Amino acid sequence: MLVIESGAFLVLMAERSAPDANIQSASDAMWWVYVTITTVGYGDRYPVTTMGRLVGILVMTMGVGLFGTLAGFIANKLLAPDTDDVPEHGEVTGTGSSDLADIREALREQNRQNEQLQIRLERIEQHMRGKPPKGT
Repeated sequence: MLVIESGAFLVLMAERSAPDANIQSASDAMWWVYVTITTVGYGDRYPVTTMGRLVGILVMTMGVGLFGTLAGFIANKLLAPDTDDVPEHGEVTGTGSSDLADIREALREQNRQNEQLQIRLERIEQHMRGKPPKGT
C-alpha cells in the first residue's frame, strides 16, 4: 500500500504540470500505479515527464521485488515439510521408539533380501561364464 500511495502521489506531482500528460487526477495516478506495480501495463496511462518516468522505474522495481517476495513466501509455505509431527533431534517420544524398532527390523529384512539377491547374481554370472558365446 505504501508503494501504491507514494507512487501515485509522486507521479501525480511530476505529471500535473506537463501540458501533454495523461495522468491528470488522483484516480488516474492510482490506476497507473496499480497497473504498473502488477506488471500488467495496459498503456492507457503513462508518464511523459522525466520525473514521472523515474517514479515509474521505482514503482516497477518495487513491484517486481514485492511480488517475487510474495511468491517466495507462498512457495516456501507450500513446499516446507510439516515439522509438527517430527520430534526434535535427540528427542524420543513414546511411539518413536517402537517406530525405530520397526525401521531397524525393516532394514534387517532388506539386508537379508540383498544378500539373497547377491547370491543369485553370482550364480547367474557363473552360469553365464560357463556357457559358450552365442553364435558359435
